[in-house]
Amino acid sequence: MKKYFVVADVHGFYNEMTFALLMRGFDQSDPDHVFVSLGDLLDRGPAPASCLSFVNALPADRKILIRGNHEDLLEDCLAREEFYAHDVHNGTMDTVLALAGPNGYDLFQRDADGFFAAVRDNPLLRKYLAETRDYAEIGKNVLVHGWIPDRGTAPDGDPLHGNWKEARWYNGMEKWQEGERLEGRTVLCGHWHTSWGHALIEQRGSEFGEDADFSPFVAPGIVALDACTVLSHKVNCLVLRD
Repeated sequence: MKKYFVVADVHGFYNEMTFALLMRGFDQSDPDHVFVSLGDLLDRGPAPASCLSFVNALPADRKILIRGNHEDLLEDCLAREEFYAHDVHNGTMDTVLALAGPNGYDLFQRDADGFFAAVRDNPLLRKYLAETRDYAEIGKNVLVHGWIPDRGTAPDGDPLHGNWKEARWYNGMEKWQEGERLEGRTVLCGHWHTSWGHALIEQRGSEFGEDADFSPFVAPGIVALDACTVLSHKVNCLVLRD
C-alpha cells in the first residue's frame, strides 16, 4: 500500500522538513513511501539547496511536486534578470544568491547577466522546476498550492482546467469558507498559514500571537497545511494512504 507524506510551504527549512517526515515514519528507501510537496519548497529558509538535493534524489515515481507561487516568483526573477523589492521581501533574492554558489554575490557584482544565467542553469533547480505541476489527485484528494482556480477562468467550466498561476495566490481556507468546493472531494492546500483559519474561522487562538495554532486546518472538503515555518519552526506532515 502506498503512503503519501504531504508537506507544504517548506520554504527552505530543510531540517524542519526532514524532522517532520521522520516523525511520521517516512523512509527514503521504501518504494511505497511517496513524498509530496504542495509548493513553495524554496525562499525564506537557510537551506534551499539541501531541499532541492533531497527531492531530486527521489525517483520520479516516489514524489509529487506541486508548483507554488514562490516557484513562479523565482522563475519570473530569473527571466527578468533583476531583483525587485518583493524578491527581497519574499526571500527570492536569498534563494537565487544561494543557488549561485559560494561566490554568487561577487559574481552578481561583476557580471549580473552571467550571474542570472548561472542560476537558471543550476542543475538542481532546473530538474526541480521541470518536475513541478499545477495539481495532482490521489483518490478523492486534490493536491494544490493555494486553492482551485475560479470556474470562470476555465474554458469548459471545470475549475481544474482554469488559471492555476492566479489560484496559487488564493487563501484556500477563505475560499473554502466562501463555499468554493469540489463536491465529493477534499482539497489539500498550503500557501496561507493555518493559524488564520483557526483564529478567524474557528475563533480559536490568535493569528500570530503566543496562542497561535499552526497545526493543520481540517474541515469537510479541506485540509490546509502551511505551518508558517519561518515563525513556528515546524512543518506539518499529513500521511495519505491509497
